[in-house]
Amino acid sequence: MNLVRFGSAVSILAVVAATPALAGEEVLYGDVPEWVGSVDVDAAIAADEDIVLYDRQIRMEDGVVTRYTDIAYDINNTQALQNNGTLQFSWLPDKGDLTIHRLELIREGEVIDLLEQGVEPEVIRRERELERRTVDGELTAVVAVPGMQVGDVLRMSTSTTLRDQALQDEMQAIEGVVAEPTRLGFGRMRILWPEGGDVSWGTMGDLETPEVIKAGGDNVVEIALPIEKPEEWPDDAPTRFTVSPALQFGTFQTWEEVSRVMAPHFTVEGKIAPGGEIAAEISRIMAATDVPIERAALALQSVQDEISYLANGMDGGNYLPQSPEETWELRFGDCKAKSLLLLAMLREMDIDADVVLVDSDMGDAVSVSLPVPAAFDHMIVKARIDGVDYWMDGTSSGARLDSMYEVPDFGYALPLTDAGSGLVKLEQRWPKVADRSYQITYDMRGGVDLPSLFEFEMVSRGIAGAQLRAVAVESNARDLLSHANSYFNRFVDGVIYDAEYSYDVERGIGVAKIKGIAFDNFELERNIATLNAQGATTGWSFNPDRARSAWREIPYRVGGPYTAERKVTYLLPDEGRGAELKGVANIDTMAAGTKFFRQSQLSGATYTIDDRTSTIPGEIAAADIRAEKTAMRRLTSGDPKIKITDPTRSWELDDDEIAKRVGPYIAAADKLVEAFDDDSNMLYLRAAMAGMAREYEVALEDINKAIELGADAEALGVRSEIYANMGMIDEALADAERAFDLQGDIATATSLAGLMAIQGRAQEALDLIDSLGLSGDAAVDALTAWSELSGYAGQQEEAWYRLLEMAEERPDDTTVLNASCWMSGLWSYNLGEAAAICDKAVTLSGQSAAILDSRAHVKYRQGDFEGALADLDLVLTKEPGIAASRYLRGLIRIEQGDEKAGRLDILHAKRIAPTIEQVYKGYGLLPD
Repeated sequence: MNLVRFGSAVSILAVVAATPALAGEEVLYGDVPEWVGSVDVDAAIAADEDIVLYDRQIRMEDGVVTRYTDIAYDINNTQALQNNGTLQFSWLPDKGDLTIHRLELIREGEVIDLLEQGVEPEVIRRERELERRTVDGELTAVVAVPGMQVGDVLRMSTSTTLRDQALQDEMQAIEGVVAEPTRLGFGRMRILWPEGGDVSWGTMGDLETPEVIKAGGDNVVEIALPIEKPEEWPDDAPTRFTVSPALQFGTFQTWEEVSRVMAPHFTVEGKIAPGGEIAAEISRIMAATDVPIERAALALQSVQDEISYLANGMDGGNYLPQSPEETWELRFGDCKAKSLLLLAMLREMDIDADVVLVDSDMGDAVSVSLPVPAAFDHMIVKARIDGVDYWMDGTSSGARLDSMYEVPDFGYALPLTDAGSGLVKLEQRWPKVADRSYQITYDMRGGVDLPSLFEFEMVSRGIAGAQLRAVAVESNARDLLSHANSYFNRFVDGVIYDAEYSYDVERGIGVAKIKGIAFDNFELERNIATLNAQGATTGWSFNPDRARSAWREIPYRVGGPYTAERKVTYLLPDEGRGAELKGVANIDTMAAGTKFFRQSQLSGATYTIDDRTSTIPGEIAAADIRAEKTAMRRLTSGDPKIKITDPTRSWELDDDEIAKRVGPYIAAADKLVEAFDDDSNMLYLRAAMAGMAREYEVALEDINKAIELGADAEALGVRSEIYANMGMIDEALADAERAFDLQGDIATATSLAGLMAIQGRAQEALDLIDSLGLSGDAAVDALTAWSELSGYAGQQEEAWYRLLEMAEERPDDTTVLNASCWMSGLWSYNLGEAAAICDKAVTLSGQSAAILDSRAHVKYRQGDFEGALADLDLVLTKEPGIAASRYLRGLIRIEQGDEKAGRLDILHAKRIAPTIEQVYKGYGLLPD
């Protein structure tokens, strides 16, 4: 932003002059002005607050605004001593002077006058806004406070004056006020102007209007600080409701007067030299087309692309622009300079246009403001072409003919005209083109529980397109992928392994083409896989909170303008077998201020969704919010889904087939490892892919490389699991021990103890878990692990009684009940009592799959094969991927003579959990 709101914010923790004044580069010293009201400093100190005093007094007279600020801090600790050891007072010398009236320490009631002791500031020039392309010539007086001690009160009083070159003799002031919970020993805001002075004033935000009193020939407005904490407003309220509390003062009586006073600074007649470079640029544009709107678009493109941004607030530049010729020669300018240049070009082409002031941040808050220039922070150009208003922002980027039709979300504008103009509301209209268009293809043919590959193309216009211009010239693969994975996480879930960018300068269009791997594409429940389609019209919510009584009449602010369109194609697994489209395939409606359009179709193995949303700034009346909530719920309840019944699962695929399907994911990960050769995360990713393919040796190679880059407990745990899957228990045990040494929690202890038990170190494993000394829920987890391993050491009885004791503390805790049921089934211990516990756990859990699995083991040990099978079938209907249930069902089927089905169950269980056979061998549960 490049039009400063004078005095629009208050910070009492930084001693900075709020608004500078009358042209001087030297710090002045003088007595406190006579018009300043007195303050009882002793009473303020007695209030015992960290901020002893904050007194802001302002006088408006003869075109000069004088701000007096008196601040005192209690230096009651070493932190306060450090924070206030160096003071800074800033001002803009082209607009005025800084006067220091007082700089003193109050120690045990005695005043130490630092100015009298000769303390002087060092004046430095510091452009603190350079990173925002802003220079203003600000000077800073820096004072190192000598001799300050804990227990002192530091007090400083300064004043600044302001006569703004652009406003003739007019004056303005907007003062934010300190509010609770900030605490002050004494606080005051006081504004004065001579009786008979033509000053208008008012309040903004949640601030009661004080009375004007007359004193000593002045009108005086005074409020005590801090004010009560302002009412909180919903974040989605229009900004006229959410504006911060402030006092406003000004000598302008109408917006028309503001317009007339400022208009002379933005005249363009005679500002373009015949035969000069700007004239040549205008001639080039006019030769290119004779269509006014096309000429305007080319002129805007020229200003945006050829002139870089730099806000120059020096030499009165806050409101005074540099000339078009100077802007073109320098090739930089702020909003005023760019707007004046654009205005000059448009008028040379006989296009009706004016510069206008807007508020780029607070939007419609201007509608509740006094007529003062400080209500605005930005300038653009309004052009009227063929009866249509176009709002042209020279400081923006990427605007072209099609995107120029959009109306920005500025709420109101003030045209600067010689005759004077009132506020103009920016009337919104639906855009002609999308800001962003997406085409995405998800290749899900690998299967419902495997990743998918996607190809994504994004076409962006206007500002969105210009965001890609810089990266479009990047050639380093690593930098491109880093940008893509950061930028596109808003649009796609997954890891990007290939990225390509381009930018068409003439059309103002940025194109990004990326390829990636997406995970967790389907929700899996029972034997149904559900794909929630991702489109522009899906996943919306609208739930404004208007529950508080003070909020019930507050409208909802609709954002924008923004239009997005998507075409998404899903290539489904199993050639589309069992796939069915649910939800609403086609829509063309409006809800919550947003237009929605969707067409979708399922054809064989291909599902496509072609949709578009568009929103423009506006408001939804409070009375209509409930109806719009209903409309949005109705809309989102029809979000399309693909449901696949009885899909093929990864454990049903043999080693060759799974390797074939996962191969493309590994090839994609290869590119990431190549680009990020020092990033262990990419090695972990590729190792995970190799694990999916059951290529454990390949996964081990990547894990070893990753651990060389830096070992942690998680990495060692992963490698331990891979070793175990390969049957290398000694190596697995060694890594598990290292992981436990590094992390020492229940998770690493459980992994280590399980391997120790398999290796014949069962009692040592149990002692390890006991050594953790856990309590609460963690103690339940530890006891569950201890009881599961107890049989290896012949400690089933001890485990049973420990579980009973825990159950007395937590009688209906299904985790504890399940632990008892599970231990009994694994080790065939106390089956009669365990059966009743299992039944209770199943009932309390609502037939949890895990607890049904435990009960099935107990029933199997009891010889109730049919009962066990019934539980196992229900488990595998709920959660088909539970390896223990598949393994036990395989044992039962073999024992019942169904060798083929039983061996298949066991094979599937071993694909899900490669160590299951070795673990179950310890329980004595093996097929014949």
